[in-house]
Amino acid sequence: MTNIHTPGGGRVVALSPGPDDLFVVTTVAGRKVSLHTVEQFGHALKLAEAAANRMSPVPVSVKVLCLTLTEAQRFGLIPADLGKDETLEGDADRRQFVIRTLWDIVRNSNQAKPRADALDMLKHLGAMT
Repeated sequence: MTNIHTPGGGRVVALSPGPDDLFVVTTVAGRKVSLHTVEQFGHALKLAEAAANRMSPVPVSVKVLCLTLTEAQRFGLIPADLGKDETLEGDADRRQFVIRTLWDIVRNSNQAKPRADALDMLKHLGAMT
C-alpha cells in the first residue's frame, strides 16, 4: 500500500495492482474522477498526487484503487451487460481492440506475469503466428 502525504495536508492512498486487476479507479472525496487500465497505475498515481497538491490548503484524500472486471461491474464503472446486444461487426472491433491491448502489454509491461498472461491469451485467440 502506498500512502503519500502532500505539502498542503492532502494525502494519496493507493493499493498496488493484484494479479487479476484490470482497472484503476481514482476517487476524490468518495467520487470517481478517473478510470484507467491497470497498466496506467503509475500515471494514475502521479495524477492523484498532483490533484491532492492542487487542492491545498484544503486537506483531501485521493484514493487509487485497482479492480478486477467483476469489481468494476459491481461498482457500476463498467456495464454488467457489456456486449449483450453486440453485432458481429462490433464483436470483431472488440476482438481487435483486445488483441491490440494485449500486444501493448507484451511490449510495454515491465512485469513477467502480465506479459506471459497476455502472450497466452494471444495464443488462445489465434493472434500469434
